[in-house]
Amino acid sequence: MSRVPFELSDYIIDFLHADSKALNACSLTCRSWAPAARFHLFHSVALQNRDYMTPFQRLLDTSPDLGWYVRQLTVAKFVDTGKVAPAHDQQLPTVVEQALPQIFMHIPSLRTLSLSHVDMKCITGLAGLPHPSVTVLSLSYCQFDEFADIPALVACFPHLTDLALAGLTWREETRVCEATPLPTLRSLDLGRDMDSERLFAWFEAAGFHTSVTRLAARCASESDADLVGPFIKLAGGSLQELDLDWSITGDKTIILPQNVSLGDCTALDNLRLRFPVHYCTSLPWVTSLLATLNATAVRSISCDIRLLGHINALDWDGLSKLLSSDGYRGLKELRFGVNLWPGVHKDFEEVAGLVRERLALFDKKGMVHITKV
Repeated sequence: MSRVPFELSDYIIDFLHADSKALNACSLTCRSWAPAARFHLFHSVALQNRDYMTPFQRLLDTSPDLGWYVRQLTVAKFVDTGKVAPAHDQQLPTVVEQALPQIFMHIPSLRTLSLSHVDMKCITGLAGLPHPSVTVLSLSYCQFDEFADIPALVACFPHLTDLALAGLTWREETRVCEATPLPTLRSLDLGRDMDSERLFAWFEAAGFHTSVTRLAARCASESDADLVGPFIKLAGGSLQELDLDWSITGDKTIILPQNVSLGDCTALDNLRLRFPVHYCTSLPWVTSLLATLNATAVRSISCDIRLLGHINALDWDGLSKLLSSDGYRGLKELRFGVNLWPGVHKDFEEVAGLVRERLALFDKKGMVHITKV
């Protein structure tokens, strides 16, 4: 029987990237098939609770070559519900504190690290978690002892370009953030359930606004807008992509706060707005926000709409007139994602038809794209 060329066998195995059973079988068939199969098997590793941590560490200890295949690592649900012992007490190292630094030593090609619902208070020395190759870091609903531990953790990844934060909590703010070099961020993604005021003060002090080209932020209240608006102004000249989740509710007419403007975003290429449409509300803020934009560089505008009321809550006439102006001559596409909530007395096709009718001038040019979310 003639042998299958390596290039062809690797190509065939690539088609099995989502079939772990088939990949396991391929890795055991012959040595020449093992690298291609392991590339997909270990490319993304998820340690979904503490029971996975020690076995994975032992696997890497016995087969260190496997660590070279890991590009994405997710660590989740490592939360200690008990009290944290004082620093002077003799406390046994936790599973996370013992295993995580050891795992990092065995995965030198790691690019993306996600920590979700991890109790970082149990790690006494965050400096023991450095990793030079990580470029993407996501922290969601992690618990820290001190706020200063968050900048200390970010500083562990000198080549970090993308940072996503959501639901972070900390017990104290007594320690001053150390003056350690921080990475040059390109993308900053801010979720919900955080003390945004403290975080934005750190972002500004760290100078993230001078390098960030993509910003994703959420405004659920006017106090959020008071923080997001000034940061957009600071980052305006470097921003190329802005993703704004606008969830401010309470009034029948949602207007744009005075301190929120896109006038300084002269390099903005892609703008994405996410917002709900409630019953009996009007949303003049959308048109007002777009009116502040120096739009010569804008190529794409997207709106993700959570529709609970009527689609005519938007000022379509004002929007069409604004987008037809000479300032938006570079606009190439208008994208709408519609999420119909229960109780809306229209189906998706009816809503899509209304949007196309309101933006008929752009729809005729093939610029309007509507999808069901």
